[in-house]
Amino acid sequence: MRNCIIGLVFLLYSTAVFAQGKYLITLDLNNILSDRIKVTIVPPRLNDREIRYVMPAYIQGSYFRKDFGRFISDMLVITKSGNSLDIKKDGENIFVIKNKNAEEIAKIEYYISDSWDMEKPIPSMTDEEFNYVFQPGGTNITAGQNVVINHYGFFGYIDGYKDNPYELLIQKPTSFYGSTTLSRRKGTATKDYFAAENYTKLVDNPIMYCVPDTTSFNIDSTHISISVYSENGKVKAKNLTYYLIMLCSAVRDNLGHLPVKQYSYIMYFANPNNQSITKYGGFGGMEHNYCSFYFLPEIARADSLDGILKQFIPHNFMHILTPLNIHSEKLDAFDYKHVPQSKHLWLYEGVTEYLSYLVQVKDSIMTEDEFMDIFHEKMDRAVTYPDISLTEISKNLNKKANRDAYMNIFDKGAVTAMMMDSRLMELSNGKMGLKDVLLKLSEKYGPNRSFIDDSLFDEIVKISYPEMKTFFDDYLVANKPLPYREYFGKMGLNYYASKVDTVWSFGKFSMAIDQVKDELVIIKVEPGNLFGLQKGDFLVAVNDIPLTLYNFELLMIPVYKAKNGEKVKLAYNRGATKLEKEALPRWIVEKRTNVLTTNEAATDEQKAFRERFLGPSNTKN
Repeated sequence: MRNCIIGLVFLLYSTAVFAQGKYLITLDLNNILSDRIKVTIVPPRLNDREIRYVMPAYIQGSYFRKDFGRFISDMLVITKSGNSLDIKKDGENIFVIKNKNAEEIAKIEYYISDSWDMEKPIPSMTDEEFNYVFQPGGTNITAGQNVVINHYGFFGYIDGYKDNPYELLIQKPTSFYGSTTLSRRKGTATKDYFAAENYTKLVDNPIMYCVPDTTSFNIDSTHISISVYSENGKVKAKNLTYYLIMLCSAVRDNLGHLPVKQYSYIMYFANPNNQSITKYGGFGGMEHNYCSFYFLPEIARADSLDGILKQFIPHNFMHILTPLNIHSEKLDAFDYKHVPQSKHLWLYEGVTEYLSYLVQVKDSIMTEDEFMDIFHEKMDRAVTYPDISLTEISKNLNKKANRDAYMNIFDKGAVTAMMMDSRLMELSNGKMGLKDVLLKLSEKYGPNRSFIDDSLFDEIVKISYPEMKTFFDDYLVANKPLPYREYFGKMGLNYYASKVDTVWSFGKFSMAIDQVKDELVIIKVEPGNLFGLQKGDFLVAVNDIPLTLYNFELLMIPVYKAKNGEKVKLAYNRGATKLEKEALPRWIVEKRTNVLTTNEAATDEQKAFRERFLGPSNTKN
């Protein structure tokens, strides 16, 4: 008995010593009140006279202000002697703890609210003033049903202690499973234990708790898991497996291998009528190094679901190449208080966007025509943004002009990546493309080593061709118009800045956001619109799914991209009257911009170039 007591004392002493340098965090998912959860943190051992607890203003993968400190309430800081310390806020996200007697801190407690169902306190607030959180990067707390833990929305760090280890104890209902790539330690039916070596590793691995609907598969030695929560059970994990196997195989075929040993798709499918969580924010995905989290509309139709998956999933999965394996020191220095200053968003997002479609066309997941249609739309959208170079956009996203042009990274950035790929293939006679350059960079750097932000262009020139410096200077640093005609001509394609063409259409109309109602209003309609729309109508739903300012770009795709034989139902309000009209598109003649057509007189050399460019990869097994 004496030996047991000595052993227990030694164990407690060892645990106390070991705990001095880490955060011990407890959450109880059984005890949720009004969408709030109590957070209890035993911090690393410290007794500073002033302690600053930081919640993120900015997060990796999203370059707009989040201000997660606003979701904290009722914070309490207790010392080892039982005293409660004074707390004052410095701005929205920093909690300043006054510890005038330099007492050792025993614990920090507060309640956290979720972000998905937050409401504008004043209806007249603009989106920028409201500062909504994009759902894939936000948090959800629904007692007994689902809890989404994007850690930066639950926990922060103490200034100067961001690199200390974190340990999580999460108490949960026995029916719940926590899907995550976070390091998991042995738990029980009611308790989960997780560990992360620092704050950055912690927030890189979100957790979704719910009754499990999971499946998995292997691509070579890489284990891929899928976890789904569907509010009405319309989407099942097994229904997604076929497409995800195709996608992961396509990436493997084109890169030669998957540069991760494990990867998780964590997916929340929301009933589009659930306005409490879909009204603000938006559908989409958030990438992490070894997983991605998705907030998507719950649609049972396989063809519609397939289209949604193709729009969101490939991009986030391709982030396993960059920034996971290729990133600058600016991202390594991420401090969560300030927007990152790397000038290479064109690489992290534009190149990733391009590759996400390229791997699909090269592996026959999409057709060449579908691929070219996507880039036709990107060229059209690119000219609608402020005219700023791609590197300038990301240098300082605090500037309003840069923020307004940010989404052009995904449009002009992707088209520029395509042009860069074409130029590399031309210079190498098809032996080196953009993918090959990226693979060389990933071999040199990888997840744990970063490049110098100002040296990237020189590095690429060094491993490719001197002529690439002119490309970077002209089209990334400066803002010269991309040479579409020249570059597409190499592929045996005709490029027209504008051209009279025939397309399937419901008739043209223009929309705007009514600033009073925060709804989409019709401002212009051309004669013969098949939905019967009139100026002043307010759009309500597409195919019985309610429209919001945050999902309309996705839901209006069947209207914008009308296809032969595919009916669309549009609902709209005209005054106090709700109207619905289902229509089939018709074949019309219209003037289009940035049109690409096959050059029937293409040379054998041009045809061979296009085959190397868009045909099956030579790394395919």
